[in-house]
Amino acid sequence: MTTIVYNAKTAEIACDSRTTTDKIIVTDNAQKWFDYHGWRVFCTGQTCDIYNLQHNFSNNQFETIESLEFIKYHPKKGVWYGCVKRGTCKSEPLAQSYAIGSGQQAAMFGLLNGYNTVEIIEQVKRVDFRTGGDIHCFKITEPMENT
Repeated sequence: MTTIVYNAKTAEIACDSRTTTDKIIVTDNAQKWFDYHGWRVFCTGQTCDIYNLQHNFSNNQFETIESLEFIKYHPKKGVWYGCVKRGTCKSEPLAQSYAIGSGQQAAMFGLLNGYNTVEIIEQVKRVDFRTGGDIHCFKITEPMENT
C-alpha cells in the first residue's frame, strides 16, 4: 500500500514511492499523487488504484473502486481526508495531523511525538514493507508545481 502523512504543524504532506501486491514489491518509483482542478490528491490502495482514482475523479464515477483512502489539498481550500468504499466517494476537511495507508499506526505515533514529516516515513519504511522508495514532501501553503 503506502504511507501518506499530513503534518498540520508544519503544513506538509509527504508520501513514499512504493507499490506492492500482496507479497511482492512492484516498484519503488510510483507517483502517489495527481493534480485535479487545483487540488493535489494523494492516494492509498492496491497497485493501480491511483490511476483508477485519477480517471474517476474526472467523471465523478467510482463504481470500479472497491476501497481506498486519500488526502487532498488545495492552497486556498485546505486539506481534506477522503475515502472510496464500494464505489461511493466521501470526503471531509482535516483539522489536525493524520496519516493513511499501511504505515498509518506507526506514522500516527511519529506525528503525536512531534517527529519531522519526512523522518516519520523514513522510520515507517523500517517496519512496513509496503512503504519504501523515495519520499516526496510538499508544503501545502505554496503554489503547486507541475509534476
